Amino acid sequence: MASSSSLRTPRAYQRGSWARLFEGLRYGGGIGQWAWLVHRVTGLGILAFLIIHIIDTFLVVAYPAEYDFTVDIYGGVFAGTYYWLLRWAFRFAELGLIACVLFHSVNGVRVVLFDLWPASSDHQKRLFQVAMAVFVLIMIPVTWVVLSALAGPPGHAMP
Repeated sequence: MASSSSLRTPRAYQRGSWARLFEGLRYGGGIGQWAWLVHRVTGLGILAFLIIHIIDTFLVVAYPAEYDFTVDIYGGVFAGTYYWLLRWAFRFAELGLIACVLFHSVNGVRVVLFDLWPASSDHQKRLFQVAMAVFVLIMIPVTWVVLSALAGPPGHAMP
């Protein structure tokens, strides 16, 4: 039998890092949490675009030929051959970027309202509905303009 002096005092169980991460991602309820999550995801989408854009812009000065190559890819041309699917993919990615920026900005205004007018948090659901209505009303014509370019041939000269 072990002596009582060798026994440690029990400690409370602490979940590991992964368990805490997944617990934080679990849906806990309400529009506010969804708005928070989508706001963070759209912010990461904007950040990813900015990193790609900085690298792309760097190529203009440092490696002009590689810049022309990447611009051709954005237009659907790869290795001298036009691929309509590549053009469509980049056009939809552009639309996704616009949606990220628009949602992030409209929801950001909603968050600023909470900061400047604390009583507005009582109307969180209604303010989110207004933000979503503004988002949809702006995205409908923007989607038409961005995707209507796909109806015709590309505007660049084919090699």
